Amino acid sequence: MIKEKHSLAMRWTHWVNFPILFIMIWSGLLIYWANDHYTITLFGHTFVRFFPKWIYDLLHIPYRLAEGMAFHFLFMWFFTLNGIFYVLYTLISGEWKALLPQRNSFREAWQVLLHDLHIRSTAPPQDKYNAAQRISYTAIVLMGFGSVLTGLAIYKPVQFYWLTWLCGGYHLARILHFSLTIDYLLFFVIHVVQVTLAGWNNFRSAVAGFEVTPQADNAADPKINRRSFIAFGTFFAGGLAAYGGWKWLYNSPAETPSITAAARKPLRRALNQTELVFRRLFSDNHTVKTYPKAMAAKKVRVNSNIGSDDADYNTANWKLSVVKSRTETFDIGIEEIRSLPKTEIIFDFKCVEGWDQIQHWAGVKFTDLIAHYHLNEQALMDYVGLQTPNGGYYVGLDRDSAMHPQTILAYEMNDQPLTMEHGAPLRLIVPVKYGIKNLKRIGTITFSNQRPRDYWAEQGYDYYSGL
Repeated sequence: MIKEKHSLAMRWTHWVNFPILFIMIWSGLLIYWANDHYTITLFGHTFVRFFPKWIYDLLHIPYRLAEGMAFHFLFMWFFTLNGIFYVLYTLISGEWKALLPQRNSFREAWQVLLHDLHIRSTAPPQDKYNAAQRISYTAIVLMGFGSVLTGLAIYKPVQFYWLTWLCGGYHLARILHFSLTIDYLLFFVIHVVQVTLAGWNNFRSAVAGFEVTPQADNAADPKINRRSFIAFGTFFAGGLAAYGGWKWLYNSPAETPSITAAARKPLRRALNQTELVFRRLFSDNHTVKTYPKAMAAKKVRVNSNIGSDDADYNTANWKLSVVKSRTETFDIGIEEIRSLPKTEIIFDFKCVEGWDQIQHWAGVKFTDLIAHYHLNEQALMDYVGLQTPNGGYYVGLDRDSAMHPQTILAYEMNDQPLTMEHGAPLRLIVPVKYGIKNLKRIGTITFSNQRPRDYWAEQGYDYYSGL
C-alpha cells in the first residue's frame, strides 16, 4: 500500500540544494585559502588548523581566489532563490506544521538517538517526521538563513552596514559564516547516517515522494514499481542534466581579453550582472565605520608593490597628470595638493584576500580636488581611471565610488609622509572598495564614459570590487 509523504516541490528543492551547497563550500574554500587563519588553540598550542595543506593540495585549491569568488557570487543567487522558494512553499502549503519542532521534540529526539544506537528497543511515535528530523530540518533552514545574512555582512559590509552590525561586526560575521560551513559538513555526515539507518523505504520517499506500508505483496505491486521507475528515472536524468550543466560551466572558455580578462565567459557575465544589482544599492550615506587614532596599526601591512617597485624612483620629480580631454592635460605638484583642505580617515582596510587592518590615512578628498581644479564636467563621466607613473598598475573606478565622501588622495600615513612601499608621494584610498582598487603612487588620472583598464580585473577579479 502506498502512502504519500513528500511533495514534488519539497523533493526537488532538497535535491537541487545539495549540488548548490557543495559548490558554495568548494568555492568558499578557494576564497578561504588566501587567508586561512582559523585555528583551535589552547594555552598557546594549536590543536586544529583549518585546513591542513594536504586538503588544499588534494582538492587543487591553491591560487584560485578570483575563480572561487566568481563561482561563489554566482551560486549564492541559486542558493538564496532555492531557499526562498522552499520557505515560501512550506508556509503556503502548510508543510511547516510537520517540520517545526514541538514542545516534546528535544526529549523525543533523544529517544530517537537511543533507538538508532540500539540502546532503546522501541522508537518514539512519529508523524510525518520524527522529532530528530524536525529539529535537524528546521536547523538547516535557519543555517541557510544565517549563511545568507552573514555572507552579505562580509561581502558588502558598507552597503549593508546595519546587517554587519547585527552580526556583531565584520570579524564575528566571518567567524559565523565559516562556522556554518563546518556545520553543513557535519550535518551532511549525520544526515547520511540517518538516511542509511532509516532504510530503503525512507530513501525512496525522498526521491519518489511516497513510502510503502509493510505488506507481503508490495514488491510485486505494479503501481509501486511504475512510480519508483519514473521517479528514479527523472531523478537520475535531472542529476545528469545538472552534471552536464556544471561541466559546461566549468569548461566554458575564458572571456576575450579586453578591459577584463581571465574569467570564464558565464562567470564574467554573472559578475557584471551582480555589479548592477549592488550599484543600485550604493549611497553616499553608506560610509565605512571610523575608529579612534589609538586603534590604528602602527605597522601598516604591505601586500604588494606592483607598479610602485621602482627602486630608484625619485619622488622629488613626481607630478600628478590630470587628463581633462584628449587635447588637454595639466600637472599638479605634491605641495599644491597639500595646500588643499586636509582630511583624515581611520578605517578597517579590507583586502580581497580576506585580511583586514585598521589604518590611518590623511590627504585631500577626491571631491575637493575636483572642485578646486574645476573638473566638475569631467566628474560627470561614468568612470575615473588611475595609474602609476610607470604604467605598471592601473585601476578603474565607477564615478559614485570615486566621488564618495570618504575617498581621498592620501599623502600621509600615521601622521607621517607616505613611505615608498606605501605609494609615496600620493596614493588612492577608497574605503568602499577592496584593497586592490587602492592604487599606490598615482601618476595619472583620467575620466571617461567607458570602463578604464583595471589590473586585477584583467586577472579574473570582479571589476567593481565594492564593499
